[in-house]
Amino acid sequence: MADRCDSIKFSMNILAVSMAYPPLAYPRSIQVARLLKHAAAAAVLFCADEPGARTDQTIEPDAESRLHACFRITVRRSLISRNTDLLLHRFYRRAWNRRNLVPDAYGLWKKDVLTSTGSYLKSSGFRPDAIVTFAQPFTDHLIGLQLKKTLGIPWFAHFSDPWADNPFTAFDDETRKLNADLERSVVETADILAFTSMETVDLFCEKYPESVRKKSRVLPQCYDADQFIERALEDRITLRYLGNFYGRRTPKSLIAALKMIDQRNANVLDGVTVELVGSGDADEVRRLSDGLRAGVLTVRESVGYAESLKMMSSSDGLLVIDAPAEKSVFLPSKLIDYIGAGRPVFGITPAGTAAKLIDELGGLVADPGDQNAVADRLEKFLSQLRKRRSEKCPQAWGSPAVRERFTASRVSSDFDRLLDELVG
Repeated sequence: MADRCDSIKFSMNILAVSMAYPPLAYPRSIQVARLLKHAAAAAVLFCADEPGARTDQTIEPDAESRLHACFRITVRRSLISRNTDLLLHRFYRRAWNRRNLVPDAYGLWKKDVLTSTGSYLKSSGFRPDAIVTFAQPFTDHLIGLQLKKTLGIPWFAHFSDPWADNPFTAFDDETRKLNADLERSVVETADILAFTSMETVDLFCEKYPESVRKKSRVLPQCYDADQFIERALEDRITLRYLGNFYGRRTPKSLIAALKMIDQRNANVLDGVTVELVGSGDADEVRRLSDGLRAGVLTVRESVGYAESLKMMSSSDGLLVIDAPAEKSVFLPSKLIDYIGAGRPVFGITPAGTAAKLIDELGGLVADPGDQNAVADRLEKFLSQLRKRRSEKCPQAWGSPAVRERFTASRVSSDFDRLLDELVG
C-alpha cells in the first residue's frame, strides 16, 4: 500500500477499482494510471497483483505515489481451478464459457476486493464521495455495482470496450444473454457511463432507453507529452507497427500490399524498412512474406513501454492494423501514443473510430478488406514520408487541435469535470 501526502488538498475522495494498473502490462493500465495521477481527487485504488501476468516497470513508474492509497489484491487461481478449466475447455465448452465469460475469470478476485474495501473503509476513516470503476475486465463494474448498493454514493463506470456486444468475445447464446443481463444491471445503476469514443456510445446505447444515453459521456485515452523526446530518424525510411497480432488481427493485408507495390514499381520500396514490433505468429508472418524482397519486412519481439515510445519517435511513419469488420468502434491505445509521438499515421482499419481519428489528424486510411486500396494508399503514404524527409519537416505531425484533445492535461481535466458533475 502507498499513502499519498496528506498536505495536498483535493476537491473530493474517490474509491477506485481497476484490475489493470502498472506494472501489469495491459493497455488499460496506462489509461487508468494517467487519469488517477492527474485527477484533482484523493483516490484510494484497489487493483490486482496477478501472478504470472506480464509486467513492465516503465509504465507510469510514479503512478502509485500519486494516489492517496493503493491496495494490490492478489488474483487467486487454485491448481484445482486451473486443471478444471483445462478439462472444461476441452470436453465441456459450455461450462467453460459460463466459468470464464460471465463476465470473465475474476470472480474470486471480486470477492477479495469487496472484502478488502469493506475492511479499509471501516478502519481508515476514509469517506469516499464517489465510486469509480474501470473495465475491462467487467468484473470491475460488478464490484462497483455491489459498492453502489452498499455505500449509496454516486458511481462512475468507465468502459474501454463494448461488453455484451463485443464482436471479438466468443460468447455462445447463453453467455451472451447472461452478460447482457449483467450489463443492464450496471447501466441502470451507475450514475455516469463513460466510453472512449462516440461510436462506442452509439453501439452501446442503441438497445437502451434515452435515459442511458443522457448519462453517457466520452472520455478517451490520453498521452503524456513529457514522455516523448525528440529523436533522430533511422538511416532507412522506417514504418513501424507496435502491438500484438491475434485472432483476426493479422499483418496479411500489409504484407500483400508490400508485394503488390514491389511488383508494379520496385523503386518504391528502395531504402524502406517495415518493422512489426510485438507478439504474434512469427511462422505465419514468414509464410505470408514468401516472395517479398529481403530486408523490407522485419519482425521484432515486444519491447517495454518506454522503449516503444522511443521507437515511435524515431520512425518516419506509424501503422495501425485492425481486424476486418464492417465497422469498428475500437480506439486502439497505441494510436493515442502515436499521436503523442507526432509521426504520420497510416491505418489499415475499417470505417469507424480509428479511421475517423486518423483522417482528422491528416493521415491515410484503407479498409483491410480492400487490398487494392491498401496498396495504393500505402504507396502514397511512402511518397509523403520521402517528401517529409527531403523537406526536413519538424517532428510534430498531425492537426494540432486534434492532438490537443488527447493530451493528459486535457483528458484529466475532462475527467475532473465529470467527477464534479457526478457528485454535484
